[in-house]
Formats: sequence, C-alpha cells, structure tokens
Amino acid sequence: MTYTGRSRLADFARGLTALAVFLFFLVGFPAAMYAMGGSPIPDRIPSWEEVSATLMRQDTDQRVFLATICLIGWATWCLFIVIVCAEAVNYLAGRSRPAAPRPVRPLQELVRNLVATATLTFSAVASLSASASATAATHTHTVTADAHPAVPDVGSLSPRQDTPPREPTEAEWTPLLADEPTAQPKPDHHEARTHVVKRGETLWGLADRTYGSGDQYPEIFKSSRNIDQPEGIPALTDPDVIHPGQRVRLPRPNAPGGTPSPSRPASPRAGAHTAPSEQGKQSGTRAPTPPGSTSGKATESLVQSPVVAPPAEHSNSPAPSTSIDLDDAGSPLAISLPSGSRIGLGLAAALSVAVAATRLHRRRRRPLKSDPEAAEHVPEPPIPAPVLRARKAHLDTYVVREAPVPSDPELIRKDLLTPEPDHLVVGTRDGQAVTIPLAGLSLGLSGNGAHAAARAIITELLAKAHRYRAEVIIPQPDAQALFPGDDITDLSTAHDGLTLKSSLHEAINHLETELLRRGRILETTEQPDVAALRADDPAEPLPTVLLVASIPSDNARVDALATLGCRFGLGVLVLGAWTSGTSVELATDATVTNTDGPNAARFTRASLFHLTTDDAAEMLRTIRTATGTEAPSPANTGPTPESEAPSAIVPPPRPSEGASRRPVSLEVLGDVRLSTADGPIKTGLRQRARDLLAYLALHPDGVTRDRASADLWADESPQTVISAFNTAVTNIRNVLRSTTGLSSPMYVIHSAGRYRIDPDVVDIDLWQLTGALADAQQADDDAARIRALTLVADRCAGEFATGLTQPWAEAHREFLCRTVGDALVNLARLIQEDDPERALMVLEQAITRDPYSEPLYRHVMRLQVRLDRLDAVRRTYGLLTARLDELNAEPDDETRKLASSAMRTSNRP
Repeated sequence: MTYTGRSRLADFARGLTALAVFLFFLVGFPAAMYAMGGSPIPDRIPSWEEVSATLMRQDTDQRVFLATICLIGWATWCLFIVIVCAEAVNYLAGRSRPAAPRPVRPLQELVRNLVATATLTFSAVASLSASASATAATHTHTVTADAHPAVPDVGSLSPRQDTPPREPTEAEWTPLLADEPTAQPKPDHHEARTHVVKRGETLWGLADRTYGSGDQYPEIFKSSRNIDQPEGIPALTDPDVIHPGQRVRLPRPNAPGGTPSPSRPASPRAGAHTAPSEQGKQSGTRAPTPPGSTSGKATESLVQSPVVAPPAEHSNSPAPSTSIDLDDAGSPLAISLPSGSRIGLGLAAALSVAVAATRLHRRRRRPLKSDPEAAEHVPEPPIPAPVLRARKAHLDTYVVREAPVPSDPELIRKDLLTPEPDHLVVGTRDGQAVTIPLAGLSLGLSGNGAHAAARAIITELLAKAHRYRAEVIIPQPDAQALFPGDDITDLSTAHDGLTLKSSLHEAINHLETELLRRGRILETTEQPDVAALRADDPAEPLPTVLLVASIPSDNARVDALATLGCRFGLGVLVLGAWTSGTSVELATDATVTNTDGPNAARFTRASLFHLTTDDAAEMLRTIRTATGTEAPSPANTGPTPESEAPSAIVPPPRPSEGASRRPVSLEVLGDVRLSTADGPIKTGLRQRARDLLAYLALHPDGVTRDRASADLWADESPQTVISAFNTAVTNIRNVLRSTTGLSSPMYVIHSAGRYRIDPDVVDIDLWQLTGALADAQQADDDAARIRALTLVADRCAGEFATGLTQPWAEAHREFLCRTVGDALVNLARLIQEDDPERALMVLEQAITRDPYSEPLYRHVMRLQVRLDRLDAVRRTYGLLTARLDELNAEPDDETRKLASSAMRTSNRP
C-alpha cells in the first residue's frame, strides 16, 4: 500500500500537531507556570511553625490550594523531563526501553507516542521517495524470462531424468506470504532480504507472515537496528514502534544470524542438505549449500501460533492424562494424549474451531422449549474426550498469555480470516518444530509408524480444509487402511475437502485434471502461480490439494505432478518408500529411524506427530459435525466430561434466618470476580482460587476435595492437586478476611468431607439466577411464573466463567445457555398476548445470548408478522442469513417459507 497525497498530508498534520504538543510540554508549560505562579524554588526554607500555621489557617484566599496545584504541576513537569531524558539515553545507547512503574507508565506512553507521531512530520515526505525506490528495486529484480508454461502437456508428465537441475530461485527461499513477487533471480546467499515498512505493519506481523510465527520478531529487530534509513526516516530503535518508509532486514532462513523459516522449508534445489549416504546418488550439479549450514543440521521451523509456555507447575509435574511438550523457547509445541497419540498445536487449534462450530450448529437446530411441561431436553451426542483435551490445550495458550479466551462465536469469526494452509507442522526435532510445505510436497512414509503419522497429517489438513481451503484425495483402499470403519466415508459425503476415489488410477486422473484446470486459469489471469492468483483474486476457489496414496516408486505420472506442484498448489504424500522424493522410515512411536532423499536431513532424529485409529475416528466425527451434519455416535462410548453436564437446575441454599446483608459477592456470570462493599478485589486472589470458586458455585450442596481436584486439575498428579486445592482454599480465606476485616467466617466451609461456599457471607449471582429459574419451575400460576422469569431476564448477565477452559466449565456454559434461552422464550410466550412489544424485547435478548438459534429467529418473525411489521421480518431474516453464513450454512426451508410469505404480503397493493 502506497501513500496517497491525502494520507501524506494527514500524516504531516498529525506529526506537526504532536511536535507542537511535545514542545509545549517541554518549554511552554514551565513558562506558563512561571508566569502564573513564579519560581517553584522558595527564597528560603520555611520553619515548621510557619508550615503548621499556614495549614491550620482557613484558606479563604485559596493561596494554599493554588500553591498545591502549582507544586503538582511542577512535579509532573519534572517527571516528564526525567522520562524524556531516560528515553533519549536508552535511544542513544541502543538499549530496549523497559516499562516504567505502573503509576508512571501512562506518562511514559505519552512521551513515546508524541515522539513517534512527531516523526511523521519528516517520514511523510520521505515515504514517497522510499516507496518509489522500493518499487524501482522490485522492477529491477523481476524476472522477465524463463516463464512457466501456462498449460502443461499431460503427455509430457515424465520423470526429470534428462533435465539438468535448475538454479535456485528467490521463490524457493523467500518466506511465504511475503509482499514482494516470488519470481526473482538467485539471491546473494550472504545478504538478507530488505523490506520497506508499509502503513499498519508491525514487526510481529512481518515475522508471522515471513516465518509463520510472530515470536520471531526479535530476529528482525536485531538484524535491522543498524541498517541505514532513507533521509528523514528515523532509525529503528524500538521493536514496538516502526514507521512507514523504514527499512527492515528479513534474515534469510539458515543465513548467518538468520532464523529458520517455519513458513516454507528450504527447497532441496535451494541448498537443502543431503544426507551423507546420498552424496553419490545426486545427478547433475547441486546448488551450493547456504552459508552457516552444516550437513548434520536440517532447516527447521518454529511453531505457527504465537504462544508462550504454560505455568511451571504444568510443565514440571507428571501429567497422567494430557501432557504438553515445549520448544526451546518454552512455547507449546506438541500435545500427548492418554491414548498414546501425539498431535501439534495446529491440529489442536483446528479441532477447537470444529468443537465451536459443532456446538453452534446444534444451537442452530435445537427446538425451543417454550412449554415448561414439555419433555426433558434430549442431550446431543457428547464431544469425544480426545477432542476436548486438544481444545483445552489450545485455549490454555490464551490463558497463559493473559489474553481473553475467545468464545465459540469469536473462534468462528477468527476462522473466517484464516488463509489456505500452505504448510503443516508435522513433528519435532531437538525442541523445534519440523514443517513440510504442501505445494510441491513429495514425501514418502514407511515403517510401523507410517500410517499413524499419515493419519495425523490428514486429520489436521481436513480440520483446516473447510471453506475450500484444502482438499485431500485418497483412493478408497488406502482410506480404509488408514481409517478403518465408516467415518472416513461418512465424512467425504459432508466435507468438501475430502475426495475418495475408487482406485489410484482414478485419484491420479483427478489430480491431473485439476492441474490442467489450474493451468488454464493461470493462463487466463496471467498469474505466475496459484499463490499469486490467490493474492490477486481471493474469491477464486483454488484449495491446496494433497494426494495421499500407496504409490509404486517408479510412477512417472505422480513424480511429474509433484514436480509441478509448487506452482499449481499440489502435493503428494506416499504411503511407503518413495525414491522419487524424500523417504522417511518411522518406528512404531513415529520416531524417524532412517531417511533418504533431497530433504532427508530435515527429518533426521525427528519425532513425527501420530494418531491412533480410535482418536482419529473421534476427530473425524467432530470434523463432520462441524459441517452441520450430525454423525452417529459409536456404541459403547464411555462417559465424557461434556456428557456429565447438569440436567436440572439445583436450587441455591437459603441463608440462615437472621443473616444480615452478606459482606462478599461472587460473580461467575462473565469473568470470575470477588467484590466487597468497597468494590472488586483486584489483588491477592490467585487464578486457581478463582477456578475453585467458580466450581464450588456450581455445587451449592458441596463437593469432595478429590472430585473437585480431579475436575479442576485433571492433567496433574494426585499429590500435586491435593496441595493445590488446599492452597486455593487458604488463599480464598486469607484474601476475604483481609479485605472484609471479618476473621470469624470460614467463607469456604468444610463439613462431612465436603467443601461448599458459605451462603451466609457470600452472595453469588449464579445462585440468584438459578433461584429465579427454580421459582419459575415451581410457580403455581402464570403471574408468579412471569415474575420469576422476569428476574431471570434481569440476572442473565453473561456466560458462565468466560475465562475457564476446563470441559466441566464449558459443559455447564452450554447447559446454562440452553436453560436461560428456554426461560426467555417461555417468558415471551406468556406475555406476548398482553404485551407483544415487551415480548419482542425479550426475544431479542435471547438472540443476543444465542445468535445462531434459527427457531428463535422464526419466533421473532412470527411475532413481527402478527404486528404487521413486514419490513422488520426482512431485516430479521437478513440478520439470520448473515449469522448462518459464518457457519457456512443457510436457513432451512421452514424459515425461508416464513420469510417469503411475509415478503409476498408486503408487496401486495
């Protein structure tokens, strides 16, 4: 994006304004203070008697007040000068600037923002010349010859026996999603690529687009600190502040001081290393090895997700259920499930989105329970335990980063912005991730662990393949060998990203047809490759295609497809040894025992992710339900945390007779918070104590320590959780006694082996809500029922414990959403005859809480038709269509007929 004249003028104006404000604070403010109040330095030091007399005397002339204001003003200005000097010293010394203490931090941020904005005065003028020079440099390096053929001749798809290896191109080491064109001449191996910063970019974003992980931004900052900037552009001194027009250096993967690229591993033709045993098998001239590389090291990549390590107690204690492996930087890298499966964070994140989509589809279809005498709600099939464990591991990365845990709708909306998967993290080696590119992939997996590793790759790609982002082609015999049973066949009927063919021949024909189609599209659009076409026209559905099959080693057609795959977005994963590409032999636990081929060094000593057949089947079922197609549950399925959700509202305990106003209030609808009469308690309460309070709020009659510990901290050893439980209870009591000044209450009562919250001293918003729901269920007439349901509408503030990621919390969150929604619909039914306007408001409140429930929208539309608001019906239908589009779904026939009937009525004269 280049500057326009208007944007440059706006930047100049903002910078000039910031410069004027900065100069006012620096010079104008003290001058004004001196003019109004004189020098802040007294002529002499007053005696204590004079000070006392002045303070005790009535300030009728406001002298003391004005002197105090002047003193505060001079003190603030002195602090401003100190911060400016400190920032200047750190800038000149080239040190990173630490954050000031919290009370002073706003002033420090003000200084930084003023200085950063003031630089726009100079950078706005220079940005045009910088952009022009960058554009000229780009055109200078654009390749004008050796273009790819637009439509390949299928008959010529033969091995590359007689074709000498070509020279490596810039595209084979330039990181994916880079801004510059990919077709460039051979780079200087001793130099990094230079990038001109554009408006809105950050170092984190550049690192994420270039290397696949925003965590690598310090490498860009380190390489760019001493780079010469264009005239008028400030030097790069703070990784948090970059300006349009600045130049930053993006280190080449495996370059001296560079960072391995997690986005795209180095191509074998661009210097990826060959194992020593392969030295004599290479024909032709090999490209030189990149500087800084050794034959014993492979190009590796880092984790895609910018996450940090879990707390120390999670990583150091035994994990009987689920364990998380960390990379060298302490970031989550792999998840080991109790069944023996080991998956990456990429699959965990994709499954988390699939769980969210499954729940929202179920909410969309669930009929309204408007009659309190209706039959009990029939629970949906439980989400499998391995999927829930993977989801929790993904959501915990938000908790560790102290970031808000996204709700299910937020996960779906974020997924809408997810691009096509062009690479996958398939394993780990030496505490780092091992990544494979999908376009141009030519990889064979053999050995006892080959099928388990292939299952992990296929499952992750299928979980990310919806909305035409990727496609997996598998011959039916291989699909049954990898995924025994009907799950893979059922998924192919509901999922656009899975294509099953009757034989290998049919699968290859399908891939060749797709290659020809893409060739014609590239020729028509005059784009060099699929990646460029996606950037130019994101609406063109050209998903990444991966063929997974057992293929003979001498299959020339597949070898040629893999050769052209880098340009056309195609890849090949072979089940067995593969002499035409890279072949990896795996032990039963998916550790690499032998590797051969161009990318052999990448997999040496690696451990690949792998899935058992049972875990893979359960994940495939979840991927299918995420499409809105409910998969049948297998027989003899054991209980899962989600199947243990409460089936009825438990009335809250009543406080003892004579109990006064309770000194403590606990909020668990929304974020978990404790408050007293003086306000919220913001310090002292640990996270585990908050989790325990939310859990005890669900059990007003109490719960044993063993049960609570098992639900709260299922992944930790029994010895650890007992201590954690006791510490959490002690923390709750100490904080509340210190805050309220009441030392006699226990707050958390221990009686008969059960722990419960004392209802005499703690008031809980959830108990108020469940009490109103219980009163509505027990009401004898409609008037009493309306009063109770009105209290429900007033007290349903938010979802249950939004920051908790444990399965029990998510199960109760769904149960409470369903129960409150039914209560609001029941209230609207009871009042719609006498007060239809209020009934509409209640239904709108229900839609706000559950924005994907199609029966709710139909109820609103019927009420709007009754009130003769046909335009409102059209708007309601449009809102429903937009909501369901987020789920890649459409309104059903009943809803469409209702909307069409209302629209036909509105069009009548």
